[in-house]
This record gives sequence, structure tokens and C-alpha cells, in this order.
Amino acid sequence: MNSHKAKSMPLFSMDKDIPELIGRRVRLRPFHLSDVAGRFALGRSPEIVHSFGGNPEGLPPYRERDAQSWVERNIEHPLCWAVEVDDRLLGEARLGGLDLHNRRARLATGLYDVSQLGKGLGRELIKLVLSHAFGTMRLHRVDLRVLAFNERAIRCYRACGFVEEGREREGARIGDVWHDDIIMGLLAEDYQTQAS
Repeated sequence: MNSHKAKSMPLFSMDKDIPELIGRRVRLRPFHLSDVAGRFALGRSPEIVHSFGGNPEGLPPYRERDAQSWVERNIEHPLCWAVEVDDRLLGEARLGGLDLHNRRARLATGLYDVSQLGKGLGRELIKLVLSHAFGTMRLHRVDLRVLAFNERAIRCYRACGFVEEGREREGARIGDVWHDDIIMGLLAEDYQTQAS
């Protein structure tokens, strides 16, 4: 007998529009074509590119067509939110790899203004997404991958309840240097315990 058998419950339907999620300072909303100007204004920070696993050396200028492609990709994604603070676009949050049978998804977030990092905005936006994932969507598991050197992000994920579940050794190459990827996860039961 499977002791992990899921309770009978209605499953989340992808037929609905992406909901707006509102926190104390952060607003998560669907993307619009009008977000191109906001994304273009954020530009491309070498520090942020590096934290995502890109090579910060010799970055080409960030162009309006880059911003347009970014916005169009996010509009097409079924579970991607624009991150807004004080009516200003700061980044994105998404749940990818949605598997409704196993009730799981992979979290990815990005804030693109270095001056806004370290202010708790990442924690707030992640908690909004998790509330939707474990509440409305009734997911069982949310996981993520993060580069081992990205200590700021790892601290943020831990503060939101994620635990390290494994390490992919030298899974990412930046320039000529190999880096480990850390796999972190959060289960609905742990999330509910933490939220109570």
C-alpha cells in the first residue's frame, strides 16, 4: 500500500488566465507587450548575468529587440509573471516544467536591477508564487536549480523553506570555469507546516 497516496482533490486547470498576486511591496501580474520599455530600461548587468550562469565578460549592449524577445517569451509561457515594485518592472517569476500528474513544477525567478537586490523583494515574490503553487494549484512539490556560488539566492531560497537535495557537480561552465548546480526542493507538507 502506498502511504504517499494523494488525497482526492480537484486538479488545477491551465484553462484559466494567469492570476495577479499581490504582496506588501511586490505585485506579480501577467506580462504585456508594453513591458518592452520597462525591460529595456533595466539593461543587462554583468553581476546578474553571472548569477544566472552567463559569462559577464564582453557582454554585447542590451537592445530593444532583446527586450522585445524577452517579453514575448514570457507572454507565451503559461505560468510566468512580471515582477513589479512601485509600478516599475523589475523582473520575472515563473513555474516551469509543470507536471500535473505528479503535481510538481520548477521555480525560476529573476530581478534585473542590482540596486534592488538584498531588500527582501526576492523572498516576497517567491512566497507569493509558492502560495499560489501550493494553494490554488495544489502542487505537491516545487524545486529549483541554483549555481553553488550564488550565495545570496541560496540564502533567499532557504529563508523560503527550500532545502538542498543534491548537487550536480560541474554542471555549468562560465568562461573556462566549471561550477556546481545545487538542486533545492520544497514539499507542500513542509510549506504548510512553515506557513502555520
